[in-house]
Amino acid sequence: MKKNRKLEKLTKLKLQAEPCMLCRLDHKDHSEQLWKMHKATVEMAQCKTKHKKLWTMQIGFGPKCAALLDDDFESETVVKSHQTGDAWRWNVIPTGLNPAEWLHPIYMSCSNTECGLFLGSIEIDYADVLGRMCLKCFIVSREQKILSNFTN
Repeated sequence: MKKNRKLEKLTKLKLQAEPCMLCRLDHKDHSEQLWKMHKATVEMAQCKTKHKKLWTMQIGFGPKCAALLDDDFESETVVKSHQTGDAWRWNVIPTGLNPAEWLHPIYMSCSNTECGLFLGSIEIDYADVLGRMCLKCFIVSREQKILSNFTN
């Protein structure tokens, strides 16, 4: 019984110390639903690419965001061989590719499939409250609910 409590406390501490993969905020700054939404967004993006490592990037003066490498990025190296005495020596020389040029940000899409928009940073922060909708779709859905209440 005592061991289970320690294990439970340990996992809670680990979750609190773990930053969000999408917005880099602490676990304690998220509701459980928002944490799951952010995690699912990153995992879905990782499923669509062969590069699984998360990077961070900044577009202009905007906030830093999670990003993944493009599938076409190959960190190939040129190998030069030369003989020294009786043994062959191999030198591995990087090609000089800059991975930052191949990064693509991870975006959270609006839950309204007809919309086709992606969420901005404020909408991502409140995705659990907005039902993972962009502000435009959220306002339209709320207006429709209000109107339907008046007609009934």
